[in-house]
Amino acid sequence: MKQIIENIYHVGDNECSVYMVDTQSDQGLVLIDAGMNLDMIKQIDSHGVRFEDIQHCILTHCHIDHIGICAELSRELPDIKFYAHELDAIPIEEPDHDGRTAASWYGVRFEPVKLYQKFRSDTVLRFGSYDFQCIHTPGHTPGSISVLVELEGKKVLFGQDLHGPFNESFLSDLQDYQISMQKLLDLEADILCEGHFGIFQPGNLVRQYIDKHKHQNQP
Repeated sequence: MKQIIENIYHVGDNECSVYMVDTQSDQGLVLIDAGMNLDMIKQIDSHGVRFEDIQHCILTHCHIDHIGICAELSRELPDIKFYAHELDAIPIEEPDHDGRTAASWYGVRFEPVKLYQKFRSDTVLRFGSYDFQCIHTPGHTPGSISVLVELEGKKVLFGQDLHGPFNESFLSDLQDYQISMQKLLDLEADILCEGHFGIFQPGNLVRQYIDKHKHQNQP
């Protein structure tokens, strides 16, 4: 685990990058996606924060590399709350959607988990003194979201899978994607925490990364 800026961490990589925000409050720790390896999450105990303090997990979309251990997490942490956009809720909450979750790509089965809240539109979740702006950014999947947190005078954008891929079984939509990427460019984020290709900063590198993929994935 490594610190990105104060109270924001890159937990690690296992099929996807998992990020965490320490709210420094009774709201505990917030995960951005969960990944596929519970042991990777549990190792935060060796970095001065406690696994049992994880209270919330915001899921950026329904793919198994981002949500694979949610059911395991809920058994270990019975009070944890999961959040996602309603357009990706069915494959998260119901069995037998291996095409939507991409579980078939990994040769595994996804164990569904119940969501605490399903977003219908852009939504702000407030944990402690931090606002988590959950921004609907469809394209990769219909219910893809990006999460913006501002602290230390920095706009930190958790934009998982902004590069794609795009596939009919995911219900991908490149026209929606173009609109979503422009929405993210307009945020003028200072730091981008991406799902597979690392952390980009300062702002000009964030813009460069988003702009490159926006132009590469024209409808």
